[in-house]
Amino acid sequence: MQKIHRVVLVDVVDLRCHRKDAVKNLQELKSLVSTYNGIDIVDIIQHRTHPDKATFIGSGKVRELVEIVTKKNIDIVVINAIVNPSILFNLTQKLWNDNPDIQVWDRIDLILNIFDKHAVTSEAKLQIEIARMHHMGPRIYGLGKTYFSRQAGGIGTKGQGETNIELMKRHWKTQIKKKKDELDKLVKQHLLQLERRKANNIQGVSIVGYTNAGKTSLFNLLTKKQQTVKNALFVTLDSITGRLYLPTQKKEVTVSDTIGFIKDLPSSLIDSFKSTLMESVNADLILHVIDITDQKMDQKIKIVNEILKELKIHSKKIIYVFNKIDAFTGDGEAILKKIKSSYSQYFPQFISAKTNFGIEKLKKQIEDKLNFKVNSVD
Repeated sequence: MQKIHRVVLVDVVDLRCHRKDAVKNLQELKSLVSTYNGIDIVDIIQHRTHPDKATFIGSGKVRELVEIVTKKNIDIVVINAIVNPSILFNLTQKLWNDNPDIQVWDRIDLILNIFDKHAVTSEAKLQIEIARMHHMGPRIYGLGKTYFSRQAGGIGTKGQGETNIELMKRHWKTQIKKKKDELDKLVKQHLLQLERRKANNIQGVSIVGYTNAGKTSLFNLLTKKQQTVKNALFVTLDSITGRLYLPTQKKEVTVSDTIGFIKDLPSSLIDSFKSTLMESVNADLILHVIDITDQKMDQKIKIVNEILKELKIHSKKIIYVFNKIDAFTGDGEAILKKIKSSYSQYFPQFISAKTNFGIEKLKKQIEDKLNFKVNSVD
């Protein structure tokens, strides 16, 4: 049985932000914690003009955090931001006496640990290692500076501490290159597979979207596969490929399900996972799956589009697939009008992957966008 982690969430919000809105802002982080098999015990929300440079939260909140970690037997503290490594180290130092095993993470640490949990293939595992090394490197250099600079060297001199930091950096770069070389071999194999498909005139459809929008459920419907579907983030990590038969044309196309996107993903993390996203980069058609019940729908569409631009696949043919219409409880006419007004250029389709509604119409739209010529059947 997996260990249940006891977690404290820490966030800093603008002075004008109401607590109710601040709590809402933590919902995605809470979902990430749940995916990692954690229980959100306490939330610490501080109103500040900007985060504290040393500890993210002020000294008073740090004392409150120390008390909570001690009394509630906390395992992990998660900061709802991507922060300087020194902040994580400083907070850890302040908590060591009360819990020597305490871990202090930012959003990227949490995401990487979830990735680690769900990785299956050698390719995904290598990508996680590389991403983790990029993220951890500056933290280790910081620790080296903190400790080694005390060993030797004075003001204006190049001491033993600086030499050790340089050695660590060289070692770290060597290790990253070694892992990248291993990954490159797997990438070449992947590229050969894609080239074979192109040579055989097999077109590709890639499913993308914000995490937990229902991508895998749609993938299962289109390909008749049975990939795991859970109400959790980042269940799909490796790129999974199946086939969709288009009966009118008597042709097959490949369909790939890829890792879900999420806000505040740094470029280094996206870069590490370009291999996994290769199916999307080389696809002839993109299906952007969107949760129509999500109150932050437009914001999440924008986040996905920004990542697609970073991957240089924003100019591809794209169909917006609005999923979960069976669960939509708002004003149907208003949402349809809004979608047609804002996203008509993406040929919006409305489906329920749960009830199969709209799937056949979506298949016809896929066929149309792939430019198959419709021939009459004798």
